[in-house]
Amino acid sequence: MVNMNLTNIDLNALIILKQLLIEKHISNTALSLNISQSTISRALQKMRVFFEDELLVRSNFGYELTPKAESIKQDLNYVIESLERLVHKQVFDPKTVDSTVKFYGLQPQIDALMPKVIAQTRRQAPNLVVSIDTTPKRHFEALVSGDVHFVLSSHLPPKAEQNIYQMIVAKRDFRLLMNKSHPLAKEEFTAEQLAKCHFGQISLQGEKSISFENKFKALGLANSKNKLKVPLQLSNFNSAPNIAAETDIIFHLPTPFAESACKDTRLVMREVPEKIQLDFTNVYLYWHKRFHDDPMCEWVRDIFKTLYENKVVFA
Repeated sequence: MVNMNLTNIDLNALIILKQLLIEKHISNTALSLNISQSTISRALQKMRVFFEDELLVRSNFGYELTPKAESIKQDLNYVIESLERLVHKQVFDPKTVDSTVKFYGLQPQIDALMPKVIAQTRRQAPNLVVSIDTTPKRHFEALVSGDVHFVLSSHLPPKAEQNIYQMIVAKRDFRLLMNKSHPLAKEEFTAEQLAKCHFGQISLQGEKSISFENKFKALGLANSKNKLKVPLQLSNFNSAPNIAAETDIIFHLPTPFAESACKDTRLVMREVPEKIQLDFTNVYLYWHKRFHDDPMCEWVRDIFKTLYENKVVFA
């Protein structure tokens, strides 16, 4: 049975374990917390004794979590965050706070929305660290697990998840990015003409079809046997502009990202024909119930309200 004598809990070791379960790597955890690797190792050993479990086991790339570590990870985050909230309620002051606020979002939304937010935090909270993750993955996993405070996304959370709050912060609009010598680059074109072109798919979560293919199917321009031609698949946005500039491949991209890409004079941006425009148009700031009353997170939400509420911003 696990030793439940709470007087044996080392809070510092608990905080180190929380980060170690995220990093799964002793040296990376040491770097992120700015402490020695030996301190990390000692804390891990203490937690192994307390939980009567290995918690992390060695692998070729660091450590893997044991089933028990996976089961306690979310609860551990919640316990530590609750303690942090107790402290913040007493001492939170933007001018002196030295905490870290963590965001997850895809590159287009981060690029469009976060620079102004960071500018505000730098002016008001110079010691606050803003951590941003843009790695393509399921949008709400880190929010539910407590690994981030906020998510910027146009996706909707699972219907079964009842603890996520949201705020509209931008509109989402799309353009087609293509080589300036592409046959459609200078003329008006229809969905029928576009259906004959070659596209690049940016699959951020393992999607099997290009984002607006269903629109072509609804018009009878594509079906299960006659799909859009997609000779290229990417896992992120970064390579799309250079590839479009050298090939006949067209990318369907968020407008701010496409506009930025067109600084390259080899590229042009065209409007998407109305018949195949996507229906989802909002970008949301999401946060979990566990952070709803956190003073730091309330302050960050106020920054978003000041910058973006009731304003037409595209991301």
